[in-house]
Amino acid sequence: MKIPALCWIVLLLVPAAAAAAELSVGDAQVRTELGRDCPVVYLWPEGQAPDEPRAIPAEFIQPSKNVPKLLMIQNVTRPSFTVIAPPAEKNTGVALVLGPGGGYGGLGFGAVLDTARVLNERGIAVVLLKYRVPKRHQGFAMNHHALQDAQRAVGILRARGAEWGIAPNKIGIGGFSAGGHLAASLTNNFEPRLYPAVDDYDRTSCRPDFAVLLCPAYLTEPMLSRTPDPGLHYDQISVAKTPPTFIAITMPDKFTIGSVEYSLALGRAKVNSELHVYPTHGHSNGVAERWLTEWARECHRWLGDAGFLGERAKPAPLAYRAATLPATPAPAGLTEGDWKLRQILGRDCPVILLWGEGQGPDETLPAGTAEVTSHKSRGGSALNITQVVRPTLTVVTPPAGKNRGRAIIIAPGGGYGGLAAEHEGTRVAQWLNEQGITGIVLKYRVPARDAADKEHHAQQDLQRAVRIVRSRAAEFGLDPKKIGVCGFSAGGHACMLLAATFAQDAYPARDAIDRVSCRPDFALPIYPAYLTNPIDSDHVVAKLKAGLKRNVTPPLFFAVARDDRFARGLMNFYLDVREAHVPAECHVYAAGGHGGGIDPISHPTSEWTHAALRWLQELDQPSSN
Repeated sequence: MKIPALCWIVLLLVPAAAAAAELSVGDAQVRTELGRDCPVVYLWPEGQAPDEPRAIPAEFIQPSKNVPKLLMIQNVTRPSFTVIAPPAEKNTGVALVLGPGGGYGGLGFGAVLDTARVLNERGIAVVLLKYRVPKRHQGFAMNHHALQDAQRAVGILRARGAEWGIAPNKIGIGGFSAGGHLAASLTNNFEPRLYPAVDDYDRTSCRPDFAVLLCPAYLTEPMLSRTPDPGLHYDQISVAKTPPTFIAITMPDKFTIGSVEYSLALGRAKVNSELHVYPTHGHSNGVAERWLTEWARECHRWLGDAGFLGERAKPAPLAYRAATLPATPAPAGLTEGDWKLRQILGRDCPVILLWGEGQGPDETLPAGTAEVTSHKSRGGSALNITQVVRPTLTVVTPPAGKNRGRAIIIAPGGGYGGLAAEHEGTRVAQWLNEQGITGIVLKYRVPARDAADKEHHAQQDLQRAVRIVRSRAAEFGLDPKKIGVCGFSAGGHACMLLAATFAQDAYPARDAIDRVSCRPDFALPIYPAYLTNPIDSDHVVAKLKAGLKRNVTPPLFFAVARDDRFARGLMNFYLDVREAHVPAECHVYAAGGHGGGIDPISHPTSEWTHAALRWLQELDQPSSN
């Protein structure tokens, strides 16, 4: 007979039969904390747990030494799993087996229960894996017994999942801290079994269909190094073997280095994977609500993108206007590029010359050089500008009554040869307006002049732009302490250079404006280019690295696609940002390529906008930094 979704009996797994049994201390506490009956399955027949070197004292519960309100299960000799099922009407068939953290010495199961409450609402079953702790040191690796338990648990769940509405091809492994290390261990150590087969469950595949690593510990050894843990077999990571992997962690966590290094290895092997590093909340076996909300949202979206939640319609691309604009001459006082920007925006926006009627510093192109516009970006339909000699700011203000006082100067990309001024400029400004933020499109000087570094003139223009906007903040209803920058590709590189080197004037002062600070209050380098040299290397550009300073460099927000050639550079650079204790958030999405701006066609990288808005809101909360 079918067991109702939320009305389970407790099962004890024994050869050839399943019978009701008394719950262990830990399993009883889990049920009490959940406040509902959930099925508990014991992994091994009585006395047959493999490789037990000695008797372990009885299982008990005690508060964590570091976090007294966190309860820990200690001395596990009867490993089990508890199926925490979603409501039947929401069930997607997806199950995530989660191992609690505790340094392989105990199990802080509260984080798993918090996660179950959130993921159940999204139709995902959470299976709490109570694996053997403390670690047995008699000739075994610290995760040996836990890995045996994980192999056994996934095999049983795959064989019996239908009893709980779980699809056999939608079973993931995950965990917090040591549980995350255990999950990573299983993704590359699912065969052969680490024990002699007990029954047919051990002839069922224990390869997880996906992995979710949450503040995972010990991915490198020593843990604060970038040296891979040899037990994880980084060299065996491959698309054919390694399941899709999602990683979420926080910047202050001591294990963040390992998460980034493991993510780089997944990227080199082209495994479907994502990395999300949030700026606050630290390493925890408990779950901070905001952190849980954010990673759970991203993880749910990622599972959908990977096909575990059914078919999803592909997002429609944005429409661009440059190719359809009438060929009318620019009004007096506007360059060709400024006029095209105004036509695309469909309204008169203030246009500010950065350097007045004169030329910008170190200019080598003749004053009469004609600006060139075309529509080659985003499939040949969006505006591109080059031959810029008269750099400008186009100020796009929010509707009346919605201005929140924040401004973001937008630096389009284009390899310092041109400016993708519509899809990485006006479109971004319009999106910011919808959030009550003033978007200011910077038309900086391109192409790069031969006599200087490629970013030299752009850096001069960007410093000047921040000074102008801050000095005229009252005119546009802005808070002078809420002036930030956002750049894409080369523009992201320019914004990062500004954030790191703003104290070094890029040009001699010309007027009173140049006595105003050009330090941005925050910066959003989106798929930034050129952070490492060569591009496909781990060698962070020295000028950028040297400029990172605690309590000086402004808060940073990074986003990039895994399949972007600049992803490797960003992840390596992020480790230097972390080492400098600069507050930062970093998202590496599974796909989306390079140069998508906010266009949904670059999904999921286009999801950076949701995370960025939440991040901007948190900047106003002192605890967020």
